Amino acid sequence: MKSMIVNEFSNGKSLTSYVPAGATEAQAFADAVLDGETTVFEQTSVAGSDSVDTARPVDVMIQDKETGSKTYLNFVIPTSKHEGDVIAALQDKTVNGVKADKVVIVGMRSTLY
Repeated sequence: MKSMIVNEFSNGKSLTSYVPAGATEAQAFADAVLDGETTVFEQTSVAGSDSVDTARPVDVMIQDKETGSKTYLNFVIPTSKHEGDVIAALQDKTVNGVKADKVVIVGMRSTLY
């Protein structure tokens, strides 16, 4: 069992941490040692395949054209997905407080695992 703690600060930034504990224990930890507002998400199930042979690590920059704010993401997608799929999935979404008016693929490659 593991939980994700999202720690939000007054300046709009946030940090995410993972702890090997249930939601109650993770919240107790966050209350005891973290500043700012915290939200805990507990993993309740696992989905997908554990037999991945190849995948595409992707690095993306999203930008809000109005404010100039940017944020960067990295994740892994199946080799059947391409740049257009990533851009379409992120376009006009808000991630880390940044509206994705502009989505730029900084890096994408195929990797054997």
